[in-house]
Amino acid sequence: MKRAFRFDLNRCSGCHACILACANENRSVLSQNWRQLVTLNEFRHPGLPLVHLSLACNHCNEPACLINCPANAYHRDPASGAVVIDPDRCLGCAYCTWACPFDAPKYNSEKGVIEKCDFCLERLQKGSEPACVTCCPTGALQLVERCIEDIDPPRIPGFSRTKLKPAIEFVPLRENSSFPEVTAPQDPAAISKALSRMIIPPPRKISLHSEWALLIFTTLVTILVSLFTVGVWRSWQLNPLVFLAAGTGAMFFSLIHLGRKERAWRALCNWRTSWLSLEILFYFLFMGSSGLFLLFLPNLPFWGWIGTAVGFCTLFAIDRIYQVAMKVGPGNFHSGQTMFNGLYLTGILAAAPLLYVPAGLLKLGLYLHRKILAYRKKSGIRPFFSLLRVIAGFIVPVLFITVLRKKIFLPPLFAAIAVVSGDLIDRGEFYQDLEAMTPRQQMLNDFLQCMQSMEKEV
Repeated sequence: MKRAFRFDLNRCSGCHACILACANENRSVLSQNWRQLVTLNEFRHPGLPLVHLSLACNHCNEPACLINCPANAYHRDPASGAVVIDPDRCLGCAYCTWACPFDAPKYNSEKGVIEKCDFCLERLQKGSEPACVTCCPTGALQLVERCIEDIDPPRIPGFSRTKLKPAIEFVPLRENSSFPEVTAPQDPAAISKALSRMIIPPPRKISLHSEWALLIFTTLVTILVSLFTVGVWRSWQLNPLVFLAAGTGAMFFSLIHLGRKERAWRALCNWRTSWLSLEILFYFLFMGSSGLFLLFLPNLPFWGWIGTAVGFCTLFAIDRIYQVAMKVGPGNFHSGQTMFNGLYLTGILAAAPLLYVPAGLLKLGLYLHRKILAYRKKSGIRPFFSLLRVIAGFIVPVLFITVLRKKIFLPPLFAAIAVVSGDLIDRGEFYQDLEAMTPRQQMLNDFLQCMQSMEKEV
């Protein structure tokens, strides 16, 4: 048996007493408070109920924050089941804020670390209830003891269904709940159109503007892996010092987004479960093995192929990192993923059609599929950049490799520059397409789905 929150949707009045209690107890800033209140139908659609949902950390049985944290900064209190973060271990990468669909970890920009609800652990140890529970005037928020394995939360607006086994149970809305009767004529389509102008999407957690350093880092890693692979494959003479300097520069860009850069070494602490830790580990192994080959073992191709294998493992780990926020089709594959970019660039540099043709067709197919979906949704089309991406990334490289190279003796490097230019556009769109789910975003999605259902019923 473990402690768990119990929330009754029929009782919550949206008074924010739980949020104020949490802020007072933990001396947190309200704009970054550990508990939040999200509302279904905050714009008062006359055909939908008004429902409030109060959420903090759910102290899951399979916590995404603990599993994905590269620094091993999270631990579980064995007595209460609370998932707690140690700020002295946190390196401020904010990856846990991507992984948690309940928006529980909060990044403190002043301290450069993550903070979150700790279940009011000190109060629990003294026999008291969490501050939010104590101060709830309607009894909507309670603390209970439950077997987490037996909790199966129903479909609640604003609450994401996951496999994390959150320690919270809900009392759903009663079927006979009465809501104010609407006497004015209803036109769901007109109401939805009017309300859509009022809706402001919640701020994005991930964007190209906030992750530009990671765009540069992942692009440089892709180029380095491709260059090294072709160097081993085609016996190119790469300058070891320039190659290692570029690899060191790439690591510099990976540090920019950290809140506590002096703790960057802690990124290797959770390699067993965190793909972010594995990415860093593989990258260090790639730079070490490639440097060893280029400096001391250039006549032993076997060691070069080991470096190549580790390099593509790095690209695979990079792509796995972003799966927590990837929501594209088909199969959750994106044309801007580093593995596809690396294979395509390697094929172009090596002038190997058996590699760049299938890799290029796969990337082009995924890109066009995404643009067709964007056209249907009338958002995210970006026609100028889309056309530039196709021309620079696919048409120009193929012309360089198949036609111009033979007529004016252009080396594959010119085609590779075009490929990288196109992939930079695609990679930029990749970051714009990422969506870290939050209760506010989930509530908005549920609200829009409810409006669409009402329109279909009419």
